[in-house]
Order: sequence, then C-alpha cells, then structure tokens
Amino acid sequence: MMTAVLAFLSVGGSVLFAIVGVLVGRRFVHHHVAEGHNDVLVPLFLTAGVIYAVLLGFMVVGEWESYDSAKANTAEEAALLVPLYRQSKVMAPDKGDEMRKTIREYSEDVVKGWDGFVAGERNRKAGHDVQEMFRILGALTADAKPQEAIAAQLLTTVNQMLLDRNKRYMQAGESLSWIMWAAAIGGGAVTVSMSFILYMDRRWPHVFATSVMAVLIGSLLFTMAVLSRPFVGPLAIDPQPFERSSAVFDDVDNGY
Repeated sequence: MMTAVLAFLSVGGSVLFAIVGVLVGRRFVHHHVAEGHNDVLVPLFLTAGVIYAVLLGFMVVGEWESYDSAKANTAEEAALLVPLYRQSKVMAPDKGDEMRKTIREYSEDVVKGWDGFVAGERNRKAGHDVQEMFRILGALTADAKPQEAIAAQLLTTVNQMLLDRNKRYMQAGESLSWIMWAAAIGGGAVTVSMSFILYMDRRWPHVFATSVMAVLIGSLLFTMAVLSRPFVGPLAIDPQPFERSSAVFDDVDNGY
C-alpha cells in the first residue's frame, strides 16, 4: 500500500506539476515572448538538464550498488552457515552435535524474526545463538591441540558470519540523506520548470512533452526511494538465503 502511494506521489505528482506549470506558464508568458526566445532559453535548458541528468544518474546507480551490496551481504551471511555446519563434523561428537543444533537454531531464528528485523528490532534469539557458538568454541580451546586448530578455523568462519550479521543491521538502518533528496527533487523541479517557458504554438503538445519528461524524472525518484530501503518495499530482501541454507543442512546430515 505504501509503495503504491509513493509511486503515485512520485510519478503522479510530477505529472500534475508539469501540466499545471505548462498551463499557467503559457497563460503569462505566451504573449510576452519575442523572436529568438527559444534560441536563448534552449541552451540554458539543455545545460541544466545535462547537469541534473548526471546528478540523478549517479544517485540512482549509487542506490542500486548499495542495494546490491545489502543483498550480497545477506546471502554471504546465510552461505557461511553451510561450511560452518560441515566443519562441525570434525569436532568431538558431543560438541559437534551441539554446534550443529545451534547453527540450525540461528538460521531458523533469523527467518522467524525477519519481520522484527525489518521493523528495526534486534533479534535477541539469534543473538543468543551466536553467543552459544562462541561458548562451544571456547570449550574446544580447552581441549587437546587438534581441537584448538579446529576451533581456530571455526572461529574464523563464525567471526565472518557475525561481521555480515552486523553489516545487515547497519544496512537496514541506512537511508539516503535529506540533503541528497533535496538536490534530487529540487533539481527535477527546476528542470521541469524551465520547460514551462519554452515557446510552442500549440498547447497540448507542449503539455505532453513536458509530462513525458516529468514521468521519467518521477519514475527515477521512485526507483531511488525503493532502492534506498533494501529490506522494505517491492524489492525487499527476504530471508530466503537462510531457508536454503537450512535445506542444505539436511543434505549434510545425509552425507551429501
């Protein structure tokens, strides 16, 4: 619902602004333009349009890269659980069973608490599972030297998984700065506004051309808004990688 409202405000608002602006602009400017009006205005309009296009293009690409990074980080966090699960097979039977049980619980708790995570809540159950992993590894270092080597390898994997987990929480809380939003929306308003005072003989072709440009700008602003919150909206990153890892755990237990 919120996505539909955002799309309507971004695209519909831009088109409405363009239509009203052209009609009002023609009413006050059309009878006051002299010969050569467009010859002077068009170069200024093109310069402003190019500057804004570069700004908007970089911002959209930047938001896409940020979204892609959040998606890749989530997939890596889930993927690290699989080698960690496999590595636990070389632990002492009792410790290995305990570690595998904890890894499964972590994956399941992340999935169950995903809605709370998206809402900004800390998943305390998953956090407890991580502490359990470190507790089990700490017990291994107190055993024989071979167990210390195994613990060291497992600790490296757990630390990387924990780093990805913390990055996931940070990426969920990030959003585009209001200054950048002001530049994007303000630049679009200026660019569209400059077309209001271009001279065209017929009204509706003028309205149509300006509206098309407004639709394009509004669509890109909507795309930026969607990408700026990677775990919310129609492109929201879901916990599917953790569900897939849980399915792989069964294959590991069956010897695959």
